[in-house]
Amino acid sequence: MSFLVVLAVIAVVLVVAGVVWGIVALVRRQAYIKSIRARGWNFVNTPTWDSVARLGNPPFGLGFDRKPDDQITGVTPSGRSFQVIEYKSSYWSGWVGMVTLTRRLPELWITGGETTPRYGVLAQAAPAPVQLGPGWQVGTMDPAFAQEAVTPQLCQQLTALAAGQPGVNLSIDGDQLVVLDPPRKDLDRLVPWLEQLGAAATAIDSTPLDHWVQPEPEQRLRFYHHPEWYWVGVDDSLLQVAPVQRGGSNHRTENAVRGRDGDGPPFVAFEHHWTTTRTESYTDSNGNTQTRTVTEHHSEPVLGFQLPVRMPPLTVGRKGLSRGIEFESEAFNKQFAIFAQDRKYAYDVIHPRQMEYLMAAQGRPFEIVQDWVWFSPGEHSQPAIAHCSAYLRGFLGRVPRFVWRNLGLADTPYPALDSSPVG
Repeated sequence: MSFLVVLAVIAVVLVVAGVVWGIVALVRRQAYIKSIRARGWNFVNTPTWDSVARLGNPPFGLGFDRKPDDQITGVTPSGRSFQVIEYKSSYWSGWVGMVTLTRRLPELWITGGETTPRYGVLAQAAPAPVQLGPGWQVGTMDPAFAQEAVTPQLCQQLTALAAGQPGVNLSIDGDQLVVLDPPRKDLDRLVPWLEQLGAAATAIDSTPLDHWVQPEPEQRLRFYHHPEWYWVGVDDSLLQVAPVQRGGSNHRTENAVRGRDGDGPPFVAFEHHWTTTRTESYTDSNGNTQTRTVTEHHSEPVLGFQLPVRMPPLTVGRKGLSRGIEFESEAFNKQFAIFAQDRKYAYDVIHPRQMEYLMAAQGRPFEIVQDWVWFSPGEHSQPAIAHCSAYLRGFLGRVPRFVWRNLGLADTPYPALDSSPVG
């Protein structure tokens, strides 16, 4: 038998094996789904965003690439609503189980056993009750809430939950008690696991925590610790406003986000995609010169903040080949290049305290054009938007009051964030 024949036989065997494996996997999946529905539960192969719209804490609420997948919903034997869902993002991929609480409460994080705190969590450590034993960690934004919520009754239920799996990674996310890595493959294990999680929820519901109840948020794709951000997705009208690249064709937007942080200016952020074509010459295998059309795909991150009033042009960038306006601080001049049509205006805005702030904050370059501030963020990401938002708010808070009044406002729209007023 020749070598080529052997390869062909192996290829056929591999194809047949792949087909058989695919059939077996399909049969098993259908049997699994049938078993789910036989228990009176629901199974959704491709759930919509509504399935996770109420959730905003990690692994939810992070990044732009988020995908809910296989979803199981139902009611536990004790009558508590639950959801088990597969979830994927740029930062995490896996399964999540949750039961519904009777109130929306502040975020709380409890981990124990063979597990670690979740990526992206912004919380401070709180003392873990002695009832939990060694190896448990508690995280919260308010230690007083953790002290009231993590009762001996809850500790008892968490210890029981941990007995059935290697580690517990639990959180309160609004009105959901969420745990990573539920035993979703084995439904006989999943039923008591959900019942035990429901018992933990009962311990929380029975604790007097009404004074901690949180307001109901809008039902939209949310961002962790940025309650006023919201997902847009596609909004090509932004291309008419933003200073994007105009050449090429097939201009479009992706991953558009709008929002604001506190009393800072509202922003728009998106990815701009477009294509260009060019003709190039090449030599074919016969030595003849031919031409072909090459299409190239381009993208750029765009981030802009809208101001309440038009401001004179001003660019704040890093020192490069262009020197910009010279200021009294040599350290500042070595790092920054400031450009403005009105030098006095530049000196009014870039005063000594402003220079100290810009050098310490190390933000991205930006340009003020009429009533917009356009950044060069370097990337389109949640951290980049958040950093530029905080950086700009600090800059605007240091613009003197007389500058805003000269622009037609009664006072500064962005009060100083520190204890000393500006201007």
